[in-house]
Amino acid sequence: MALKDKEIFVGELTTVGRKTGAPRTVELRFVYTDGKFYASSARVAGKHWCQNMLKNPAVEITAAGRRYHCNARQVTDEGLRKRILTLRDSPPLMDRVVFEIAPEN
Repeated sequence: MALKDKEIFVGELTTVGRKTGAPRTVELRFVYTDGKFYASSARVAGKHWCQNMLKNPAVEITAAGRRYHCNARQVTDEGLRKRILTLRDSPPLMDRVVFEIAPEN
């Protein structure tokens, strides 16, 4: 099953624990658009997967029966952040933090 542009789906994100160095997997809702994955959170504080990605951006996503090796970054471009949140929710929850997770080539 191939991912489609602007698809919203539930997949698995595996990060490296910032304290333990061990793999940590969480199920999240993603937006897939322009060849990249996007995840959002109400906050970074207290969200281990967010804190882990900020410390070590090398992550894996399992989606549509495939595993993708990726690099993550927090979205700081306000236009992109709003676009992703608008795709993700109706009505959009504009106070959320967004992470871009780009597959390695």
